[in-house]
Amino acid sequence: MFIRRTLSKSKKYDNKKYYTYRLVESYRVEGKVRQRVLLNLGADFSVDKDRWSILSIRIEDILKQRKSLFEIDAELEGLAQQYALQLLSSESKSVENIETEYESIDVSSIEHSNPKSIGAEHLIYETIKELELVKKFEELNFTAIQRDSVLGILIAKACNPTSENGSIEWLRDISGAGELYGCDYNDISANSIYRVSDLLLKNRDLLEQHLYSRAKKLFDYDETITLYDLTNTYFEGDAKNVKKAQRGRSKEKRSDAKLITLAVVLDSSGFIKKSKIYKGNVGEPTTLKEMIKSLKIPQNGVKEKNLLEQNSVKSLVIMDAGIASEDNINYLKEGGYKYLVVSRKKHKEFDDTKAVDVKVDKDNNAIVRVQKVINSQTGEIELYCHSKPREAKENSMQKRVQTKFIESLKSLNDGLSKPKRMKNFEKILKKVGALIKGYASISQYYEVDVIKDPNSDNALEVKYREKIGIDKKSAMNGVYCLRTNSDNLDEKQLWRTYTTLTDLEAVFRSLKSELGLRPIFHQKESRVDGHLFITILAYTIIHTIRYKLKSKGINYSWDSIRKIIRPQVRITTSMKCEDGRVLYLRKSSILNEKQKEIYDILGIKYKAGRDTKSYM
Repeated sequence: MFIRRTLSKSKKYDNKKYYTYRLVESYRVEGKVRQRVLLNLGADFSVDKDRWSILSIRIEDILKQRKSLFEIDAELEGLAQQYALQLLSSESKSVENIETEYESIDVSSIEHSNPKSIGAEHLIYETIKELELVKKFEELNFTAIQRDSVLGILIAKACNPTSENGSIEWLRDISGAGELYGCDYNDISANSIYRVSDLLLKNRDLLEQHLYSRAKKLFDYDETITLYDLTNTYFEGDAKNVKKAQRGRSKEKRSDAKLITLAVVLDSSGFIKKSKIYKGNVGEPTTLKEMIKSLKIPQNGVKEKNLLEQNSVKSLVIMDAGIASEDNINYLKEGGYKYLVVSRKKHKEFDDTKAVDVKVDKDNNAIVRVQKVINSQTGEIELYCHSKPREAKENSMQKRVQTKFIESLKSLNDGLSKPKRMKNFEKILKKVGALIKGYASISQYYEVDVIKDPNSDNALEVKYREKIGIDKKSAMNGVYCLRTNSDNLDEKQLWRTYTTLTDLEAVFRSLKSELGLRPIFHQKESRVDGHLFITILAYTIIHTIRYKLKSKGINYSWDSIRKIIRPQVRITTSMKCEDGRVLYLRKSSILNEKQKEIYDILGIKYKAGRDTKSYM
């Protein structure tokens, strides 16, 4: 083997000349010496010429399982290993449907090399095919490199969420994803991975429509319920060039960082109908109208189809209290939509004698009870719900606030008799007023007096005691109110329908923790939007997997599925044959029973990638 430099011309750039480098082998045929190109090393090959022979010899040593006579530096060793693997891949032949074959081998020469993860990648790739995304990429005229880049970034996002740069390294060094569809990510530049997010973003609406329609066709689920909510994620860095990056109320308590907001519309099965990116300081109520308008899809010149309508029946829209402003409620009413929202009503009422059980424990003890009331002014149905777990949580929170309030008052009072502590009557009075305002939820149940010293400007005592009827302060703990204009559902149906809003919380958890939505490191707006949209696409893929498993009673999170499937790997086994050749076999490891259960439910074949063999 040796390396040859060849002068080439670029047809794309007016026959501009450049050099390419190739790994070449000499061989003899009928007494004549011939040469053949084993591997194209590309135009970016940068090894000094005086080291070419060392590199080519080391590649041959690796393939022939010979020990090197000389030590070489880490850079050359890494390149030699990479090129040897590429050469093995190019020389490998499929061993599918080949008759039994025997070889006499040296057992002590058996070695295993180039292990690559393949289990989770296999699940994601097969689901991508089931969702007909590859076909859609072809319809959108993605080139082969663009298609492979998209597949790589989606698989990386689902299996090993990290930055785009980290994704390309993972695809090259750790994952066997490329072996599933014939791509060597050493031949794809990091820039291709970065650019592909722009391409996906350009086709955002078409891809979202395709995925939602495909999921609907696969599972034929009921889409008469629509969930709407927002979340935000934060930036690392100042994000100066991202206009949408603004300071706001962070749901991750990152008040030090700029934010960006993601809004999603889902059906009750958890599949995303539409997503949109807003400024980090957007007011939740202001987004609803825009999102509903954006759900209207042109149908080839015919009347627009609205994703909130199914067979002319409009969806029941479910939102939390943050979005359910009166303006939005009126907008939904005017549009003829039914809604079920958390009421912003501060006054709570609950009559246990008129309530019905909607959730019980294994001993048939009520966990959640609800009371249905008709609002005489609005005509809406109000559902007052009392939850025992929520009551326990609110009692605990109230007790904590009560303790802090009393301790603060006691500290003020104790300080009146200690040196260097606040004693001035006016200052003490202001401090007490601030405490009453700061702990308004509990201070309303206390009487607080500041007694002035008649002989000075100081306070003499801070007195506090509970008001009569203090037991009332916890009477409505655990109670919340739902409001709806839908009159065809009973108490139990209303409450259970509302609980589908928890699906949104699960979606956001998945996006943020399982798929690496947070934090954002990009400092360019299009890259930021692309990062979020890639995460949305990856979510749809893994939700398809989880939805199929859930239909069979398996409620694993995506993290759990990854952990179960992760041990499946691709590995190369090599051995010396009696005739001096080295046989290389590349296969995927055998599945265990838990892995097989998942594969069976998903309808995916056990074998990830093709078995190959080659002789060197």
